[in-house]
Amino acid sequence: MSEKLISEELKKIIPFHYELDRDKLEITRVDGVPVTIKDFEELATILPSSYKLDLADNKIVIMPVGARTGQREARLIYEVTGWCMNNPRLVGLYGSSQTCYNLPLPNPTVRGPDASVVLATRWNALSVNDQNEAFPSVAPNFVAEIRSDNDSEDYCHRKMIDFMNADVEEGILIDPLNQTVTVYRVQQDNIVMNVRRNPRTFTSRILNGFVLDLQ
Repeated sequence: MSEKLISEELKKIIPFHYELDRDKLEITRVDGVPVTIKDFEELATILPSSYKLDLADNKIVIMPVGARTGQREARLIYEVTGWCMNNPRLVGLYGSSQTCYNLPLPNPTVRGPDASVVLATRWNALSVNDQNEAFPSVAPNFVAEIRSDNDSEDYCHRKMIDFMNADVEEGILIDPLNQTVTVYRVQQDNIVMNVRRNPRTFTSRILNGFVLDLQ
């Protein structure tokens, strides 16, 4: 990945600093001003859809999707989409890693989980204008994330913690490298993690009747 992904015109408007870290391009501002949602939106408009973007910890992270990870994501999205199509009255919004959310956290945070579902009860509480935002200001009820070859364990864990702190009810982190699946849930205002080694399936407590095949 290179800075050529970022247009010269935009670089003149926003003084970015670029740092390559394990195939991730981390972008911060060199003028000391915190990275904003507007900065994120401007970058998102010029990048190819084959790249994933996150905004957290005052930096924008741009990363490619590898072939193996892309295949796993496609299967995950297929299964989540199947549940959503079979339960249309329960669903407000669902999406892939290209569906990013402006999470309700103290610092500007935009995350795009590999698969996500916002249930109708939560989605319908938003105004029409809020629903039409490029990055809706809402936390999904359910998220799923797959660790890629270029992701550190710490990066994935921090991403999941952001989701849970933003009021996600259930999240799963699939780690093919370690052959584990970590389930994140909130119980009595505490984030509870349950690590399972190479499970065959995952049964959701939030998406009624959804069983994810992990083999």
